[in-house]
Amino acid sequence: MKFAKGLLDDINEGDKPPVVEVEKAIVDVEKNRLFQTQQESVASSQNYLKLLAIVVVCIAIIGAVVFYLTLPRVGDRIRAPKELEDAVRSHFLDKEKRTATDITFYKCDKYYWAHTEVETRTDIPGNPLSRVSSYATKATPRDDGKWEITALPITSPDMDTPCR
Repeated sequence: MKFAKGLLDDINEGDKPPVVEVEKAIVDVEKNRLFQTQQESVASSQNYLKLLAIVVVCIAIIGAVVFYLTLPRVGDRIRAPKELEDAVRSHFLDKEKRTATDITFYKCDKYYWAHTEVETRTDIPGNPLSRVSSYATKATPRDDGKWEITALPITSPDMDTPCR
């Protein structure tokens, strides 16, 4: 058995296995790429969350600015509440004895102003106001939830100015 005899000859009984130093083990762990990758991925996810938070805050600020800039101002054309439109139409039927055909509302400081188109009445020839086809209407809300409505016939272009 030549093979077995040569194999046993190389081992010395006096040799001790090499001692691993503690400092060398720490350096090996720091050099290990697995731990380095884990540290980089945690840091990158934290940076991603910070960036996402900044983007969300910027979008919220931009949205608030756009919302503020699109609010109607004094003199802007608006869509009035349904109750106001019904109140204006019933006012023209009851008080003015005219049918309102087209109403355009404008926002004013404490009231609504409306340009109201009405049907002309040819059945009353002696009254010149029966031929007027548009009115300047002012609607002010009251405390009880109803509207105080006043209407004047538009006889000159100066009267057709909103919030005047």
